[in-house]
Amino acid sequence: MKKSILIVMCFIATITFAQNGNVITDALKSDILKRDMNYSVYLPPSYEKSQRAYPILYLLHGMTGDNTDWVNRGEVARIATQAIQSGKAPEMIIVMPDGLFDAFYINNYEKSIRWEDFFQKEFIPAVEKKYRVFSKRQYRAIAGLSMGGYGSLYHALKYKDMFSVCYTMSAAFLEIEPLKADEKPNAMFENLYVKLWGARNATGLHENYKAHSILEMVKNMEEYKAPTGWNPPSLPYIMIDCGDDDGLLKTNTNLVHLMKEKKIPLEFRVRDGAHNWTYWRTSLDLALEYIGKYFRD
Repeated sequence: MKKSILIVMCFIATITFAQNGNVITDALKSDILKRDMNYSVYLPPSYEKSQRAYPILYLLHGMTGDNTDWVNRGEVARIATQAIQSGKAPEMIIVMPDGLFDAFYINNYEKSIRWEDFFQKEFIPAVEKKYRVFSKRQYRAIAGLSMGGYGSLYHALKYKDMFSVCYTMSAAFLEIEPLKADEKPNAMFENLYVKLWGARNATGLHENYKAHSILEMVKNMEEYKAPTGWNPPSLPYIMIDCGDDDGLLKTNTNLVHLMKEKKIPLEFRVRDGAHNWTYWRTSLDLALEYIGKYFRD
């Protein structure tokens, strides 16, 4: 009798595991960053028992976080599994890289942290070789919160042939102005900006600021022309999501206005909420539905 009960319990555990999906931690030895880079992966419910390929979402964390943020605080396994089981989103693999403490998902000024090169040249190729994914633009999306919201749109615009969908949450679209006469910079933020973009030059801006500013990138883009016939869109589908009590709402709104001037198609979602995990967990649920819609097309 005890043996039979044990067999039944193992069977139930196996079914539960398959229905709920799985989150694992993996690592990649990076020659570019000269360190081992941890990352977390959500595998959908059917992954372990199937041989098919899946769409993939790269999900980026915020400043001071790491690859475990979306797992532990963002509850990615629960939210993704519920979205899949309810039919709001198709099964997909969600990969959460370590964006480091404050690297902003770019190559910093002195090139001591080349996160952008790592992501594009090492990380994406390695992940898509190891896991069963559709390695096509149509089935590759990117999303993130705060610093990761900036990073997701930065990569979506600069590497537009890589991603079909981008969803930003409370994105840190930083706007830097030249210092006024006798004005002193905020020491904490100025140190970060110098690390990212170099010292301020004769224009009053940091040396590489414009090359990494989303607003400047959009200003330099030509007016968007919608594709005709069967041609796929030349830019990813973009959703910008920000809370009405978030201190970053103004910069998000400024960017939306600028993108609309360039006739860049996007959706702008302002909801009740602030810059916190309560907001981002609901954002993730909405993001999976939004991204999943295009994965299904």
